Amino acid sequence: MQCALSIKLSAQKLGFIGGPSMSYGIVTQVDKSATFTMLPGGGMHAGMLFEMDVTNRWGFDAAVMYEMRTMRWNIAYNNDSTSTYISNKFKRQLGYLNVPFHFYVNFPMQNGYVVSLFGGPVFTCGLHGADWAWEAYTENVPAGVHKPVTHEKENMFGEEGRVVRCEIAAEVGLAFKWNGLQGRLSYQHGFNNDNFNKYTYTLPLRDAKPYFTQGTVKLSVAYVFDLRK
Repeated sequence: MQCALSIKLSAQKLGFIGGPSMSYGIVTQVDKSATFTMLPGGGMHAGMLFEMDVTNRWGFDAAVMYEMRTMRWNIAYNNDSTSTYISNKFKRQLGYLNVPFHFYVNFPMQNGYVVSLFGGPVFTCGLHGADWAWEAYTENVPAGVHKPVTHEKENMFGEEGRVVRCEIAAEVGLAFKWNGLQGRLSYQHGFNNDNFNKYTYTLPLRDAKPYFTQGTVKLSVAYVFDLRK
């Protein structure tokens, strides 16, 4: 039992992870009265990382992180008879509690280097956020002149808000490990619709509510400490 406990402890590591990210929204089931053009935006993530090597070939990890996502998109309204607005520009910034859980496979290299492939589910909870919208062009405003339309930050996740608080996602990635230092590149994609059905952007949409999901590319640096020391 003592030997088994020693092996178990030597396989557990705890440390820090963080880095920049790039997020973008993905709209499917687009309403025929509007055309969405999605644009990427920068962000970041930082938190704690736990690893358990079951063997030197595979194991599990989990993290608790704060994540900031920023994304932008343009909307062109095709039904000009309902409003003088022809197009709007949007920016959305959201802060999340991000909890990923990964299964990973290690490929040991020479000189102590390890290449690792990982993947698994991610659970997120919205903490705060803000939406900005600008009028990009109307009948009375020349192209290139942007006027503020809305700015919402007080009730992004509430019952009368715009964004669903909880998100279920999946993440896959590649890690390079050397001693306790790691460099990671990963992609995370959400599955559930992040917008409430009653959210109408700046104008009501006639035919169908868009299904809005988020994708995020992450570049991470991590350092973990062996808990046996």
